[in-house]
Amino acid sequence: MKLFKLSLKTIILGIIISLGLPLLSLDADQPPFGNTVIHHDLSVVVYPQEHQFTAEDTVTIPDHFPRDFRFLLHEGLNPISRSKNVRITKENKTLPYASVESFRVRLPQGLNTFALSFGGIIDHPLEQVGKEQARGYSHTLGKIADEGVYLSGHSHWYPGFDTAFLTFSLAVELPRDWDAVSQGERALHKRADTKTYVRWISPEPQEEIFLVAGRFEEYVKSANNLQAMVFLRSPDKALAAKYLDATVRYISMYEKLIGPYPYEKFALVENFWETGFGMPSFTLLGPKVIRFPFIINTSYPHEILHTWWGNSIFPDNEYGNWSEGLTAYLSDHLNAEQQGEGLAYRQTTLQKYADYVTGGNDFPLTAFRSRHSSSSEAIGYGKSLMFFHMLRLKLGDEIFIGGLQEFYRKNKFRYASFHSLRQSFEDVSGKDLRVMFEQWIMRTGAPELRINDVQIHTEKDTYVLTAAIEQVQKGQPYHFLLPVAITMEGQEQAYQTSLLIDKTRAELKLNLHARPLRVDFDPEFDIFRRLDHNEIPPAITQVLGAKKLLVLLPSSARSHLLQAYRTFAEALSNAGAFLASIRMPCA
Repeated sequence: MKLFKLSLKTIILGIIISLGLPLLSLDADQPPFGNTVIHHDLSVVVYPQEHQFTAEDTVTIPDHFPRDFRFLLHEGLNPISRSKNVRITKENKTLPYASVESFRVRLPQGLNTFALSFGGIIDHPLEQVGKEQARGYSHTLGKIADEGVYLSGHSHWYPGFDTAFLTFSLAVELPRDWDAVSQGERALHKRADTKTYVRWISPEPQEEIFLVAGRFEEYVKSANNLQAMVFLRSPDKALAAKYLDATVRYISMYEKLIGPYPYEKFALVENFWETGFGMPSFTLLGPKVIRFPFIINTSYPHEILHTWWGNSIFPDNEYGNWSEGLTAYLSDHLNAEQQGEGLAYRQTTLQKYADYVTGGNDFPLTAFRSRHSSSSEAIGYGKSLMFFHMLRLKLGDEIFIGGLQEFYRKNKFRYASFHSLRQSFEDVSGKDLRVMFEQWIMRTGAPELRINDVQIHTEKDTYVLTAAIEQVQKGQPYHFLLPVAITMEGQEQAYQTSLLIDKTRAELKLNLHARPLRVDFDPEFDIFRRLDHNEIPPAITQVLGAKKLLVLLPSSARSHLLQAYRTFAEALSNAGAFLASIRMPCA
């Protein structure tokens, strides 16, 4: 917040906050997911051109599991019991899921393992989620087709039980020129005359099972007990080598920062449509995305880091998704910081919040689940990463890293919440972080500061600088340290200090040995706040964040130029989350 030169006596900065009352307490216990883990031994045959598959699944349940329970499965897969005295019956009930059916299983007493077979067609179209420029993306409930296979837990392509976690073994048979990727470690890879046989095993607890398949060219590099893998849809040895080297480099860096990599491999898999998905032990990126030269040092480390945050410690979404903000901070922001661009990155983050988040679409971090718009990204990624930045500045690098390592050690392959993070950082630091976590995690909005009554006078041989800092947002004041930098006459380096802000109005008074020329509040954008419009450079995001947009076309323009203006206006209309009106004023 670069404010003013001291020749100006009163400067006003407008920064607004809206206060939302929390619905949840960060001290709430974890939901009763328990330690129940079901194991699947799946054997699958995929027929891409027919859009279908067949499968056999041997399911093992824990001893304490009930004898009578249900599972969900994609419609039309017709499960049949292969175990003696085990009944599977279809339930006639309406479910809140598309293309899903419910079945009930009854097991004899003492039987913990049963087998079933099922199969059929899964071929859902790609559907747009949100608008492209509003951080939308394309997704499918599941697809088996000649261009590729994508099946996830949301596809309900295997029996889904009401438990938190599962482990699995997945054997896949495909046409010879095809290959398959899933979580965990590859235990078998064999090509016969007409078939390819692959087997993936995951003894690590997982939330769901992914099956991704296609005509892949495979590249592998082993280093430090890690198998780095690349699966491309067309041969490109040079591109694969860059990603293999980057995989080893980034995993080594994050292991030193957080703790041991939790899986046996990490794979880059090229998808058949544009995606940026991070799964446990692999990432699924679109064909254009992986060939952008900047991706390997931006989005790619982000997806690798998700293997720790989100894919081995799972966010407890009932209390807010912390993993996106922490991943963005330790990948995207860290990369910018290493390039000397951390300040610019934080300024852009705060600008997105100012542009996209208004009173009607704001929410606390406890309500964030996933990105579906520019405003949700500005909160769930932007506000969250700024929170972790402020936490790091408060605790110092050593304690902050120790807190990350403690959090990972205690919660690996478990659900964790913001409260779990707070416990780890409190254990390592010995500090009470309740106020900090609650005000940034459970409240909506951001502080808005106003600086006024800036004065300077002399007392003996010193200069006395005074100013008033007001929090003018609605609701209670925030508590934070506001960085202050004073540029003084004849001094190369600015004098830096911090001012405790814990009331609606705070007073700054500094005795300085040289004449102050300029004072900057939050000069490096270290505090999460709503920027003043004077701090925001002109950007198209200010248009995309509007609720309503009026575009006036120049009626006197020549036809070809007028058409270009109209095309651009329509692109804006399709890109934002607003209502757009395109008009031609009277000549």
